Amino acid sequence: MGLGKISLAFVFLMSLTLVHLTLAQDSKEDYLNAHNAARADVGVPSLTWDDTVAAYAQNYANQRIGDCNLVHSGGKYGENIAWGALTSQAQMQ
Repeated sequence: MGLGKISLAFVFLMSLTLVHLTLAQDSKEDYLNAHNAARADVGVPSLTWDDTVAAYAQNYANQRIGDCNLVHSGGKYGENIAWGALTSQAQMQ
């Protein structure tokens, strides 16, 4: 394969990667829409985004960034903290 064809193939593959990244769902609306669709399937109410809670969570995550310890913040919001490890065999059971 000539250098021109390799370069063209590389550009094509990079373009596919960029298209995939630009379609990523990372906005709060994207998250809530998908989450609320799943909640609707089981008949539970939709969630709404709260910027105050999001800022609190981000601030606490920033505090834990150095050690990643699973420690409750002691704040007024509920927290689901869990850790687990399964072998591949245990995951299949």
